[in-house]
Amino acid sequence: MNKEEVLEKAKLENFLGDEREKEIRTKRDAFSLWGLIILGCTIMIIKLIKVQSPADIISLFTCTSGLAFVYEGIKLKKKFSLFCGGILLVFSAYCFYKFCVGLF
Repeated sequence: MNKEEVLEKAKLENFLGDEREKEIRTKRDAFSLWGLIILGCTIMIIKLIKVQSPADIISLFTCTSGLAFVYEGIKLKKKFSLFCGGILLVFSAYCFYKFCVGLF
């Protein structure tokens, strides 16, 4: 292989970035998820104090977690993760339904 072929092959293998960039993206996602959790819990507490249903916030939490489990289950071929993700997504749909019923 000549130099250009090696460079092209390396570019194709690392189109998502090198290991450092992948680690930073993973930590970025986890860090931003903490913001969602803290803000969501704060809003849920306020809604509970005001005697409002927190079904919308619960739906967001369970949907986010369910999708993460499903993604992990698909990528790692883990049936247990797929099962847990499915349960969380069903519960998320139920909470969203409860939220929508409360609107109308």
